[in-house]
Amino acid sequence: MEASAGVGPFVGQPPSAAPTAPDRSRPLPKSRLGDWPDTNRLLPWALFGFVAMLWVIPFDSIILPIGTPVDASLDRVFLVAIAVIWLISDGALRRDRSVLRSPVHWSFAIFTLIALLSVLLHEETLVRVGGLDLAIKQLALLASYGMFFALAASIMRPAEIPKLIKAMLALASFTAVAVIIEYRFGTNIFHDYIGPLFPGYMRPEGIGTYDAIGRKLLYGPSVQPLAVAVMFSLALPFAFAWLLKAKERRDRIIYGTVVLLLIGGAVATQKKTSMVGPLVCILVLCAYRPRAMARLAPWLIVLVGVVHVFAPGAFGAVIDQFSPSTVTKVNTTRDRLSDYNAIKPDLADNLLIGRGYGSYNQKQHRILDNQYLTLGIDVGLIGLIGYLAIFVTSFFSAHRVARCGDPDRAPPGLAAAAAIIVTLVAGAILDFLAFPQLPYLFCFIAAIAYVAGRDHAQKTASG
Repeated sequence: MEASAGVGPFVGQPPSAAPTAPDRSRPLPKSRLGDWPDTNRLLPWALFGFVAMLWVIPFDSIILPIGTPVDASLDRVFLVAIAVIWLISDGALRRDRSVLRSPVHWSFAIFTLIALLSVLLHEETLVRVGGLDLAIKQLALLASYGMFFALAASIMRPAEIPKLIKAMLALASFTAVAVIIEYRFGTNIFHDYIGPLFPGYMRPEGIGTYDAIGRKLLYGPSVQPLAVAVMFSLALPFAFAWLLKAKERRDRIIYGTVVLLLIGGAVATQKKTSMVGPLVCILVLCAYRPRAMARLAPWLIVLVGVVHVFAPGAFGAVIDQFSPSTVTKVNTTRDRLSDYNAIKPDLADNLLIGRGYGSYNQKQHRILDNQYLTLGIDVGLIGLIGYLAIFVTSFFSAHRVARCGDPDRAPPGLAAAAAIIVTLVAGAILDFLAFPQLPYLFCFIAAIAYVAGRDHAQKTASG
């Protein structure tokens, strides 16, 4: 008996219900290809994981027991994993895998090339004085920074920037609370509990001790109080930018609290840098948004009171270090003044190309606490110009977005511009590249500036 018309091969199903081969030409579900965090794409999750590592894992105290030509630090292993994912990621995403030829990318590449040439030109001398191994390690670290910037700039989508910034602020707030706990109770969450979970962890000396002028050494997730203080200063512009754009009272309270936590965590370190960074941030923001920043003036009264509650005595201790009677008596200030004259011969001997990137061992010679002087010795005037070009190109990418007037695109550009200026100032008061958390954070911020700037340029060109 023939099948009735309109009846498919399965009883009760129309012909259209018959199973067919999947249509692979259809786009993948939005939940898979959407913007982070509503996505199954591995790359943005890996990028977030790397940023989270900077804030909560003392990775520069962890050398994994893996046989590699250079130290298998946690950040390098993680970075290689991200690069592998980037190379083998699903072709359906149709990402542009070409090398991005922007001024920022070229600046990173040129400075890395100058650093390599400075070592090659002085290879024999470095071998003779025993500085080649140190130079190679520093070159590998420099290459890691450039790779992280390139990957972050390639992975990040414009729509993901605000979400990644909010995630970074959440991580920074957690770290600030942990540093305040370290100040109040002496417990370092990162080195006491998180670091020992990884093989190859080595606890830094000096945690919980006091320096020559009685300041308690708070390490946070780093190996030096200066590093964690600058980390908070780099995140602070983003908290301020989101506070300025907040319309709802709830959002103003949230981001106002983040601002207070970041400043409180920085001041808890009792380093002069903990005041310099936030002040530079505020000055830059005032230059861009004077009226909006003026409306935040009442927060200054709240700030002083809350910081005193968070870290009793820390605010006064930092202020006292800037007083005329104290500033010239601090060891770091006196050492800087004596070092400037002592290194003149090192600068003059190799004025243009330096003695070799990373070859100046400050532990054996002098701790300069000035990234520009260190680079002047290592890569000379040419290398120093190349280094500054990274910041100049990144700043102009952020500056164009900060001035665009778009309420959604301008805040990331504004914050990135302020953070880049903070980085430039920080380089004058500490060896910025000596603490890997700081250049990695800068590279993340530079990637934000680049992606936001490219998006703004495309929108402007399309009308």
